[in-house]
Amino acid sequence: MNIKELKFNAVFFSCIIFSGISINAQVHLSSISTTTPVNPESILHLENPNDKGFLLTRLSLQATNLPNPLSAHVAGMVVYNTAIAGTSPNNVSTGMYYNDGTKWIKLTTKKPQIGDIKNSFQNTDHNGWYLLDGRLLTALPVNQRNNATALGISTNLLNATDRFLKNTNGTETLGNLSGSDSFTLTQANLPNFNFTGTTSTDGNHTHSYNDNTATANNVVSGTSNPIANNSSTNFNTGASGDHTHAYSFSLGGSTQPISLKPGHIITNVFIYLGN
Repeated sequence: MNIKELKFNAVFFSCIIFSGISINAQVHLSSISTTTPVNPESILHLENPNDKGFLLTRLSLQATNLPNPLSAHVAGMVVYNTAIAGTSPNNVSTGMYYNDGTKWIKLTTKKPQIGDIKNSFQNTDHNGWYLLDGRLLTALPVNQRNNATALGISTNLLNATDRFLKNTNGTETLGNLSGSDSFTLTQANLPNFNFTGTTSTDGNHTHSYNDNTATANNVVSGTSNPIANNSSTNFNTGASGDHTHAYSFSLGGSTQPISLKPGHIITNVFIYLGN
């Protein structure tokens, strides 16, 4: 075999080898551990004997608004975050995150719907959730403002400060603010009691009167006492002892309003208006 034939055969076998590698690479791009992908439209099909899983890249994110440890936000990037870091509203917790090109978003089992309400220890807007603090709708981004308007909220967000959430009775208008955290009893709220009492003897007294003055014709024989004869005379007592008595019963009250607040825990209330 001369030099030219040797060179030709080397190039020929090299082409075959690299061609084989290319073919194998194409197979692995369409499937792993199987040669018949379930869906021919997929570019990658993972198959295993039901005792293996797919392990995502594990890394420690620093905050939803920071790409770190990546050098930049990459739309479509999916990772498993192992860190609890950052501060509200950009804090992260352990779990799967995807990147939309500007921030990390945690994958959850339930995606909130526009108009959902939640209580939280968060203090500021975060991930599409907006604090119900009574602010003007014009302070919101355009999309969120439109979503709030579509829910029937006009001019201002509702103000949930110091309020409980109440389910509608079927006729009330959603979003109406009503009720009070205390009330004051009126007479109609009191039980129907009957009070009894007696006056003192301070007004005890007597009255005297003359009944037919003593005369020779009307004196009891042997005495100086006149004979009473009221059949022919009308007699009236004087008004010198006329009086009234007033009495009162103290219930010890001071018209203090009664609190309606049961035992509770303090949180903030948010509405979901979308990202």
